[in-house]
Amino acid sequence: MKRLIAILMVLMLLGAGALAEGLQPLELGAEMSCDLDGDGAVERVSYAMVQPDGEYDQRLVVTVTPEAGDPVSYETEILWGGSVYLMQLDDGGPTDILASGDVMSDDYITWALRWKDGQLCTMLFPDGGRGDSQYGAYFGYGYGLFKEIGPNRLTLSGSQDMLGTWFGSRSYALTPLGYFEFADDGLWTRDIDEITDETWQYGALTLKTTLPYADLEGNPAGNLSAGEKILVTATDKQSRVWFTAQDGRTGTLAISPDYEKGWGWLVNGASEDDLFEYVPYAD
Repeated sequence: MKRLIAILMVLMLLGAGALAEGLQPLELGAEMSCDLDGDGAVERVSYAMVQPDGEYDQRLVVTVTPEAGDPVSYETEILWGGSVYLMQLDDGGPTDILASGDVMSDDYITWALRWKDGQLCTMLFPDGGRGDSQYGAYFGYGYGLFKEIGPNRLTLSGSQDMLGTWFGSRSYALTPLGYFEFADDGLWTRDIDEITDETWQYGALTLKTTLPYADLEGNPAGNLSAGEKILVTATDKQSRVWFTAQDGRTGTLAISPDYEKGWGWLVNGASEDDLFEYVPYAD
């Protein structure tokens, strides 16, 4: 069931961005011709699922064939649900290759590849990964599934473990030097199009005790009572989570890592296990 839900989420996310301006989807095994670097020579781009020697799983491999020279390939870690696009974030700029998919048990990664001097080069992303992000660290991929494209930016959606496991999005802008930086308000925003009765049943937290909360600016605002349900809607993964209560109230809660337990979170200094009836983390 978890796998089916994840696949349906992937399809919904891809549907949001697949028809965006500046984005051209590639079909598995087919070639698309494009002058990737704007030098007047046309390259042919394709991708395939390839089983490396000695490996059990297939991996998504992107290949660029120049007008003159041998094909150049880049092997991603994508095992399932892979999609590849040609993207142009800036009018008149180079056309880059985007590969996005599942690398391990519903964990999603996106690669942005640039054709330069006859090579496929990875474009760096800041760390937006699951768990404790390393602020200031950069990787040759972005954490999360490709969700949408806009002028000079991408939005990726990946699972986060913050008072439960849920999918949250971050946006990234391409810098003039060819790497990505965060381009949003600093929050992982939960991917919820519509809050329904099912959302409250399966995605919300039910309080076991009274819990003080703050307003959106961090000022004391009141108390949540035992039996009330709240839905986490965003987090900075450092000090606060944003929530919506079932009665419509919104607010924030102070968080910190639960070092004594070794994982999970403290809310207002208390263990999440002591505050909520059930915290829906993925297995």
